[in-house]
Amino acid sequence: MEFRVLGRPDVYYEGESLDIGTPKQRTVLGALLLSTNEALSTERLMDSVWWQPPAAAGANLRLYLAGLRRVLQVPGEGGSRLCTVRAGGYQINVYPGELDLERFDRLADEGERALRAGRLPAAADCLERALRLWRGRALDGVAYGPALQATVLRLEERRLAVAEQWAQARLALGQPESVVSELRALVKEHPLRERLCVHLMVALCRAGRPGEALAAYAELCALLASELGADPGPELRRLHERILRGDDSLASGTSSGQAVPAAPPRQLPAGSTELCGRADELAWLARTLRGAGVGDGPVVIAVDGVAGVGKSALALKVARECASWFPDGQVYVDLRGATPGLEPLRPVEVLGRFLRTFGVRPSAVPDDEAEAAALFRSVVAQHRVLVLLDDAASLAQVRPLLPGGAGCAAVVTSRRVLTGLAEAVRLPLDLLSPGHAVSLLEQLAGTPRVRADPAGAARLAALCGHLPLALRIAGARLAARPGSPVAELADRLAAAQHRLDELAVADLAVRASLDLTYRGLTERARLALRRLGPLRTRDFPSWALAALLDAPLSQADQVLDDLVAVHLVEPVAAADQTRYRLHDLVRAFAQEQASAGDEPSARTAATRRLVGAALALAERADTRLSADFLGLARHRLARWSLPRAEVDRITADPRSWFEREHDLLMSVVDDGLAVGATGLAGSLAAALTTFFQLGTHFDDWRRVQSRALAAALRAGDRRTAVKLYRGLGELETIQDRYPEAIGHFEAARAAITNHDPEYEAAITAGLGYLYRLRGQSSAALDTFGRARELALRTDNLNGRVYATNGIGVVHLERGRLAEATAYFDECLRLSRQAGYRPGEAQALRSLGHVARADHRYADAADYFRRAQQISENLGDRLAAAHAACWLGETRVRLGRPGEGRRLLARCLWVHRDFANAWGEAGTLWALAVAQLAAGRPRLGLHRAGQAVAIWRRIGSPHWLATGLRVLAEAHDALGDPVAAEQARREAAELRQQLDES
Repeated sequence: MEFRVLGRPDVYYEGESLDIGTPKQRTVLGALLLSTNEALSTERLMDSVWWQPPAAAGANLRLYLAGLRRVLQVPGEGGSRLCTVRAGGYQINVYPGELDLERFDRLADEGERALRAGRLPAAADCLERALRLWRGRALDGVAYGPALQATVLRLEERRLAVAEQWAQARLALGQPESVVSELRALVKEHPLRERLCVHLMVALCRAGRPGEALAAYAELCALLASELGADPGPELRRLHERILRGDDSLASGTSSGQAVPAAPPRQLPAGSTELCGRADELAWLARTLRGAGVGDGPVVIAVDGVAGVGKSALALKVARECASWFPDGQVYVDLRGATPGLEPLRPVEVLGRFLRTFGVRPSAVPDDEAEAAALFRSVVAQHRVLVLLDDAASLAQVRPLLPGGAGCAAVVTSRRVLTGLAEAVRLPLDLLSPGHAVSLLEQLAGTPRVRADPAGAARLAALCGHLPLALRIAGARLAARPGSPVAELADRLAAAQHRLDELAVADLAVRASLDLTYRGLTERARLALRRLGPLRTRDFPSWALAALLDAPLSQADQVLDDLVAVHLVEPVAAADQTRYRLHDLVRAFAQEQASAGDEPSARTAATRRLVGAALALAERADTRLSADFLGLARHRLARWSLPRAEVDRITADPRSWFEREHDLLMSVVDDGLAVGATGLAGSLAAALTTFFQLGTHFDDWRRVQSRALAAALRAGDRRTAVKLYRGLGELETIQDRYPEAIGHFEAARAAITNHDPEYEAAITAGLGYLYRLRGQSSAALDTFGRARELALRTDNLNGRVYATNGIGVVHLERGRLAEATAYFDECLRLSRQAGYRPGEAQALRSLGHVARADHRYADAADYFRRAQQISENLGDRLAAAHAACWLGETRVRLGRPGEGRRLLARCLWVHRDFANAWGEAGTLWALAVAQLAAGRPRLGLHRAGQAVAIWRRIGSPHWLATGLRVLAEAHDALGDPVAAEQARREAAELRQQLDES
């Protein structure tokens, strides 16, 4: 049998196409074939087939599966290829070579390897054979649900990356004519993908057709101006200038024509520029890195050695020195391979960071490690990029993260030898020589003092094992005691080693140095080190230590200064605040001391104080963002907190504070849950809701609040569960998963106690918003009315404004402009009286919609402009984009189409960044209006069709009807009255259903 998904899902047997059956049955086939390595549950299949499953979805799905089972009966095999497995899961048995996607992946991987190795004919052949397997877009011609959307998007991205590599190989072989036709077709299919246009223009120039290359550029300029009101990117503009100048290198093929990211990443962290005794290693590393681009593949260097030998410092120094050799970017990640208490980063997490760094949209980043690795290699293949992988745990962690281009390089540091990394050149980093070890002591404690006792210095260096970390600790101790002889410290260090002689030899020098330094600390400093050891984050602020010590912030700062002075804590420079970090060996030592010296109850109490401090700061920062549209009062849980003045100072810039403390706050939630502080930790998770939304941290939002919710439910903590249900309901609403959002809000309402009228108002208002979006106008009015009554009863102005605005929007969508205006005016008055800026912006936006509906476009533009400005000042990108979208549309109607389209283009990308499908559809609809106004009905039809498809998918009937009306206008303009009438008829039916709801 032959199975196909790279086009319409199909099955062939002995060369004949099988009758798959109904369109939905074909969708089920596509879903199963895209998951050949796993069984799909009924729920997953329903999400693959429908965005809004009908009431009979389960029964329908069983019919489709039964039909497929009959189709996939294979003569001679004694049964169907469609099997039921794992207690109700479904899977199609596909043998090697039968699925076109499997063949595509294999050929694409072979082609990429050949391209990296410089085997251009083989690369071109493999990549071309891979591309020939495509017969349209993946799952072409079938409607599918949300479970398949990201997979289809990733497949299309991979296809285009392979096409670009194929074009590069053919161009390098001097065969430009062979790629022109295919590139023209791809550019027509993906007109806004500039890299395809770069390849096409280069191919045309090398084929002796520069005039056509200039024409292709002109077409792209016109398209960008009409669609987005934008200009081509800098690389295309430079290529255009070179063609105009008659640059000979284009015709000769000495330039690849590859686009370079507009803002290459520069992620190498700051650090000391001084190293002692590593000149030979630095020189060798620099020579090796500068060979990138000379060989067939990327340069990979593996630096290994014992803890504390200086691997990271050496790698960072050479990376900074060679950064100019990699102009397309330097990316860095701490893989946490040997960090006590922290799990090593998963490769797929790191690949997601890398891909987003290089401009891949979050929604296009694969969840599968192999797919993400392949996409990363494709993205950087034709660039000069340096990848620094610090503190690797294993070969399995490293291999997916290696770049693929011959001009790229990777430096990997690890405590263990990465056996099996055959492509890497290894640099085993040894201990310092005796002379260099003494030189390092001189740098730290002063040359005259060390040289005054050369024998004592040599002995001290030997007792430190000539290990840089141990030497730095000892040198800091000497510097802190200027009157103490070098030999005296050596004697004390020797005694400490006797106490630790059961330790492994590799750790002995550092442990002895740490033990000696630890015993010389004050009791407060020793306690601080024990408290810091168990933290599950790499760096931390001083307020965290204040909470752990139950001490004023000033005392915590002083203790940290003491720990920094003896090299037990490293300061980490930040933009506006000093942060601190423990070396891995210091962390391990501190954890051992904590386990041996502190009662579990004391450690638990410290953790609870830290969670309380983080909660107090997070709630204050959230309040200062002024973005909680429901204005909920905080349940005053007993918690430890800094004084209010210090809380205000620390959170003066709330967005920056949240971003700076992101990782710490996430880990503190986990720490709190681990010690049973469910209420505090769950409240902290809930307090991060606004930050998660504004920063588009949707994965973290879902993970941390789901984990906290599960803990709250296990503990029977209904009040905390309500907060988390509400937060997750908002997440699902933003991402247009309306049934899931309703499920969360209804679960929250069921968990509400009589003591939570404010949360009842919040939940009720959230449900009202969802009912409105789904076209249930009467239910929305009733629900918003109930929420408004509850907000009035509890004197909750934010909640009252939100519910009142919702009532007004329902009247607006029903065409009752006078009633809607009265409600919106009330919202504006209340918001201004209370200084509630988000409510003011919302009311202005709503009044703008009334003016739009009344054809008062100048008034509407003024309302939207003021709403946009308020939201931008608040840092609320999504609300600002909502206002800017309608501002752009009104400016088009006011005769300023270029300005309007530029606004709409920016809004489109903001909504896509937030994965906000409703906002994306609204912007596409406005772009359709703009194209029709400009006399471009074909482009208008395209945009209107996109908007209608999204609104149909997410189930928003009011706006689906609105989109269908514009779609009908586009069909009329193109002379297709039948299609126009069909769209108008569907819109009228929807309007009738809405009027009856």
